[in-house]
Amino acid sequence: MIMQTQHLNMAAVDNHSAELLVILVPAGQTGFPSQAYPPSLETLIEHYKKMGDWHSESKYLLCINPPEFKALRILLVNTNLDIVKADAKRISNVVTDVLEQLNQAKADIVMPPSLPGGELLIQALFHASYKFSDYKTKTSRREEISVALLVSDDSLDESLDYARALHNGMSRTRDLANMPGNLCTPGYFAECALALDEQFATISTDVLDEAQLTELGMGAYLAVGRGSVHPGCMPVIRYVGAEPEEPAIWVIGKGVTFDSGGITLKKPPGMQSMIYDMCGGASVIGLMAAVAELKLPVNVTGVIATAENMPDGDAFRPGDILTTMSGQTVEIISTDAEGRLVLCDAITYAKQHQPALIIDVATLTGAQIVSLGSHASGLMGNSPQLNQALQQAGDESGDRAWTMPVWPDYQDALDSPFADMRNAGSQSPGMITAGCYLARFAGNTPWAHLDIAGTSFQYGTGNSATGRPLPLLLQFLRNYSNLSAPQWSINTDACGFLP
Repeated sequence: MIMQTQHLNMAAVDNHSAELLVILVPAGQTGFPSQAYPPSLETLIEHYKKMGDWHSESKYLLCINPPEFKALRILLVNTNLDIVKADAKRISNVVTDVLEQLNQAKADIVMPPSLPGGELLIQALFHASYKFSDYKTKTSRREEISVALLVSDDSLDESLDYARALHNGMSRTRDLANMPGNLCTPGYFAECALALDEQFATISTDVLDEAQLTELGMGAYLAVGRGSVHPGCMPVIRYVGAEPEEPAIWVIGKGVTFDSGGITLKKPPGMQSMIYDMCGGASVIGLMAAVAELKLPVNVTGVIATAENMPDGDAFRPGDILTTMSGQTVEIISTDAEGRLVLCDAITYAKQHQPALIIDVATLTGAQIVSLGSHASGLMGNSPQLNQALQQAGDESGDRAWTMPVWPDYQDALDSPFADMRNAGSQSPGMITAGCYLARFAGNTPWAHLDIAGTSFQYGTGNSATGRPLPLLLQFLRNYSNLSAPQWSINTDACGFLP
């Protein structure tokens, strides 16, 4: 979508030429008491009100060749002008649906001054325009949608820049996530990470191959990819937006490009959705691009913990004992609990670089879908302040998360008679015990874990990547860059385990 602002005197909206002019009408009203719109608009609405075509319950009304207006069509949309995410989504869907019905690609939207929720509406318009049809040989190739935001001042310029960067990042994320596993391999992930290095002067990328991961002692990470013909790797993407010596925020994404479950093979129904087990890694690619585009004054390092989990004669097995980079040993109960194995070694790697904090993002457990569905990501961590800051960013961006406990009571589920821990609990809350497992590697470094199994895509549905939790993460970094020396305390009682 192409979107730009255009200055317009609201009193002269009837003299504005447009193929489709979109006007937001306050819900339950027919006028605009606080706006200096021309009388012709009030007359138009009153006309349709008398005809019974417009009333307080109307959702929208398309007016063809409206009298006294230069616009060919006017689309009246009934909405609360204190726009929340649901309103923004509905308005954007109305606009894109009407454009499709009219076979048009251009719309001019009147943005009232100081519109509450204007940024959410801009983001929703971008989001609704996303299409993924890279592998269809026959598609209806419509002209790219172009939207002009008609404004009376410059108050929305920053919001538009932010929404555009968010959209570009989310499009990268969704494109990657929607790719099939035979094309989006760990090697392809590495290429995408290196492309960021080429595109942005503020980004540098290193890709650690299996030999380097072996030298680092990443026994858990490497085990996951042993059954695949596609070698694992670990792209490390560094963005420097602040003083180079300032500690970086490390964001680690699970990038299992296809998860068959390994020897603990998944059941066939829905297995095709396991192309989405790399949504965490895809969100890191999108996040780093958005941060660089916005030039946020903060240092961020993105890590993609990527491998393919397949059954093979060399694949790791239930009952195996692995030695992680931290030196801790893990008894394998299920090879389908593989995401935490690549993440735990990536977290240990991040800790060696003295990060300001660590956030890991992963489609980690089906239990997250059972617990929170597709509405909220599961949030766990060892710092109450960090959890609160992430949950606040989720509320502000409309990309919500909900904090779950990682109390000491849950740690017993990971006890092993043979190793320091098991990689999965038994008869235990799966999302929480997965968080407890990762907490053992975060130690006393401020850390948070986002389980996005239910929010990053629609399970069982193709072409359904959402781009989440990129809005939450970018909003968190936006907020963080405006803070002065934030401190994140560690709550050992809440976390329950500090090695």
